[in-house]
This record gives sequence, C-alpha cells and structure tokens, in this order.
Amino acid sequence: MKYDVVVIGGGVVGLATAYHLAKKGIKGAVFEKGYVGCGSTTRSASRFRVHFWSEENTRFAIESRKRMLSLAKMTKWNPLPITGGYLWVIYDEDVMRAYKTNNDTLWSKLGVAGRLMEREEVKEMYPYLNLEGVIGAFYGPQDGQVHHDFVTYGYCSAAMRNGFEVYEGADVQSIMVSGSSVAGVSVNGKVVEAKKVVVCAGAWSNNILSSAGVQLPMVPERKELCVTEPFKRRIEPLIINTKRNFYVGQSIRGEIMGSVEYPEVRGFVELRNTLKWAARFSRALVEMIPSLRYARMMRMWSGYYEVTPDHSHILGRDPDWPDGLYVGTGFSGHGFMMAPFAGEVLADYVAEDRVHPLMKPYLPTRFKEGREIKETMVIG
Repeated sequence: MKYDVVVIGGGVVGLATAYHLAKKGIKGAVFEKGYVGCGSTTRSASRFRVHFWSEENTRFAIESRKRMLSLAKMTKWNPLPITGGYLWVIYDEDVMRAYKTNNDTLWSKLGVAGRLMEREEVKEMYPYLNLEGVIGAFYGPQDGQVHHDFVTYGYCSAAMRNGFEVYEGADVQSIMVSGSSVAGVSVNGKVVEAKKVVVCAGAWSNNILSSAGVQLPMVPERKELCVTEPFKRRIEPLIINTKRNFYVGQSIRGEIMGSVEYPEVRGFVELRNTLKWAARFSRALVEMIPSLRYARMMRMWSGYYEVTPDHSHILGRDPDWPDGLYVGTGFSGHGFMMAPFAGEVLADYVAEDRVHPLMKPYLPTRFKEGREIKETMVIG
C-alpha cells in the first residue's frame, strides 16, 4: 500500500484531520490499533466550552464550537448538540474576582461573555444545589455537550465518503525514516509507504514518535468517570465545583455523569477504577446535590489525559524533525472539544504548508522557544 498521507490514531482528532485532508483530495488512510474511537474519545465526557483563562485557547475553542455545531451539515451525522452551559460554583472571593476580570477583559472582548451570579440567584436558578459556603457562580451559556459517537462516526464516514481509507486493528509499530524524511509506517509487521505521517494517537503518541527519534513534553494522567442510572432531565449545565475540582452533569440520556480529580495517577498505568475514587466522587456528588444520595452508580471507566507543561495541545511539526512528520496531540483533556478546528487547521498545514494564525501558538517549537501558553483552567 502507498499513500500521500497516513494518519495514526482513529480518535476524533485523527478522524477530523482525515476528513479535512480527504476534502482536499488527498489520498490517505487512518490506522487505528483498536476500533474507531476506542481510546480517549469514547472515554470523554463529550462536552465543549469556550471559556479558558488564556486568550489562545479561548479563540481556538470559539472556532471549534462553531464547527461542532455545524457537524450535522458537514458529516451528515447529527451529534445532538445541547447548549446547556457550564456553571462554575465559586467559594472564594479571589476566584470570583478572577472570573470577573477574565469576563470583562477577555471573554467579553471575544464575544463570549458569561454571567456572574450572586449566591441568591444561583439558589433561585438551581434549587437542587447545596450552596453551603458558596458566594456565587459564573455561567457560560455558550458551552454544552454532544454525543461523542455521532461526532466520531460522522467524521469517519465523511472521510471515507471522500476517499480516505480507515483501518481498524491496524497496529502501527514504527514510523520509517529514510535519510531526512519519513518513508512510511510499519503496520502489523507490513510496510506501508507514505510521503507524510500525522500522529494523532493521544496519550500513546510518544510511543510511536520515539521510533522517529522524537519525544514531546507530555505525560499521560489517568482520569476516572462514572454515570448513574438515568433520571428525568433537570441538570442543564455542567456544574463545576471550584473548591474540589469536581464536575457533574446530566447526559443526553438522563444519566448523571461526573468526575473528581483524585488521586493523581501519572504515567501509563492500568485503565481501571478504584474504590478510593468512587468513595471520593460519591461524597462530592452528594455534598453538591443532596437529592442524589440514593442514585445508583451504573458504570465506571477510566481514560487518559495527555498533559503538556502548559495544558495546551501540540499541532504541526518542528523543522528539526524528519520531513513529512506532523502531530496533533497533547490536548490535556480538551481534545474532544478542540478536535473540529484542530483537524481543519492541521489538514491545511499538512496539505498546503499553511499555518493558520490561531494554530501558530500550538506549534511544538514553542517549548524550546519559551512561548508556552498560560492555561490553568483544566477540569477534572
């Protein structure tokens, strides 16, 4: 087999990139070790937001949201978007001032202003919340959720309709380099020739990149999530407890879904669930929404964030790398929501050597050039 471009990783980032490459008439293929979406994509909370502390991530997320909401037209798969918003519940005056400052100086300027709420307004709007110690909240009405499967398979089917090939059970063992350029990949022990290779393998990206002598500054972190039995829908926003770094929302099907940042588990560890985490999450959930005291946990799972030093993604290439080698990874928990725009700008770069102005801050060269993005709004 021989292709112009090979994309490694059949998650939402790799498939979005493949779709945009296919639209440009590029002959290419996606190789996924497991099945489409089996990594971090299907393990995500399926949410999107535009509110970040940094201007770079806010601008990027705004563009990604626009594309997320137009996916039904683009891919012919309806991702069932719900813009129920995000609600950051605040316990500290300094935190409240930080949200007010960012809302006034950044989010308003970019057209995505939210609403600062006093405690009494929060109580009136969300009577099911326990507001002990709460001084107010910040509500982002532009934020919401979609169904991750419909996003993923929408991109997959659209890429295939436009001529891209997608292979499951295709384990890429190494990237082949000839001289100073990539020559292809080794897949299940067989050689596949390619002029360009794009690594979109999430937390596993460094494992593949190492075969080409490349390592990115990112570390996998295991995160655990769970859902309860379904209930009649009443929790519209995703609720973020800023004191406990805990979030909870309601899925499209009515399940209560959430996570809490505990404990910190870094590196490639077994993707399993722990009683310690379940107990901490249960306490945080009941403390935030007491009426869920008797809700039954139905499923738990875990997945990886691939975390960079500045909690922001890495797109493109470093000139010191073999020619034809590109990455789309390091999303630090934001891959699902950033994928629609990331796939588009990455495809532009791979196909036309064109760096979109909003992509430029995410080039891998930023780390050695001291241009890291100052992002700390990571949820979960």
